[in-house]
Amino acid sequence: MDITVYVSPGFNLTSTFSFLDPFITLSRLDAAAQYDVKFVSDTGGPVASLQGPTVDTGDVDTHRSDNDIVLISTSQSPEAAMGAPLGKHLRYWERQEGLIIGLETGAFALADAKVIEGPAAVHPAYVKAFQGLFASVDVSDALFDTDGRVRTCAGGAAALDLALSLLSAEHGADVIRSVSDHLVAPDPRDGAQKLTAGSAAPLRENLPAPLVAAIAAMRGSLDAALSVPELAARTKLSQRQIERLFKNHTGRSPNQYYRMLRLDRAREMVTRGAMPMPDIAKACGFNSAVHFTRAYKQQFGRPPMRDRVRSRRG
Repeated sequence: MDITVYVSPGFNLTSTFSFLDPFITLSRLDAAAQYDVKFVSDTGGPVASLQGPTVDTGDVDTHRSDNDIVLISTSQSPEAAMGAPLGKHLRYWERQEGLIIGLETGAFALADAKVIEGPAAVHPAYVKAFQGLFASVDVSDALFDTDGRVRTCAGGAAALDLALSLLSAEHGADVIRSVSDHLVAPDPRDGAQKLTAGSAAPLRENLPAPLVAAIAAMRGSLDAALSVPELAARTKLSQRQIERLFKNHTGRSPNQYYRMLRLDRAREMVTRGAMPMPDIAKACGFNSAVHFTRAYKQQFGRPPMRDRVRSRRG
């Protein structure tokens, strides 16, 4: 089977390979279940990810295959992938027989091309922006879609859950158990499971719009932390005002809240994937693995590797 992965500059490498790893692993374990992965982009050539590494891509204009699965992996500036030329290709792929999946912010491109079916699963950091652009498309609070040929996934660890769900439907639970064991992955979550905000979520509802915008900016830049002056500039507030907002509504300073967001994301990656700890540290904005391990243990009471082992046993 063919998997075509469309990427735009700044795409999330972690989420993308969380989805691809189960297919690649099954291809190694079972000669009868082969998945051929091809990366494409608007122009072809190397495309840099959010985390820094690049992937080599073919030109989407010249790429043709059976496209059993098309994965749309866009960036933290999803509007950059909207419109032509991606919209043209999405409408072409919609006429084929394969499955189209918008990963993380990929729902923006699907909605813009008017190929989306049903409520969209969107990364929590981009829900407000999505609703502002596509008021007619409902937003789902599920991890990922389970029906239809055009689907969406909120990204992160949910991409792994979606891939295992698709493979389980195709090959059966026993085969997928072998894949999960090989990836040292926990049992996959059901797509209908609701997104949770994590321990760093404010306890109060109806937060002021500038605070919501600041938190969204934080969630969208976990690998390279924004400074308090940068957050203040994005919300058009003074540094003192943004600090007061965080203290009044979360009980924490902006930096303390940011650190909790980064550690929440790190714990999700530690306990629900097999990514090396230094890579997780980098993806979550820590300068060194030592600093990351110390902060993680302080927050959760155990070092990340022990937390990974404990989650597998659980």
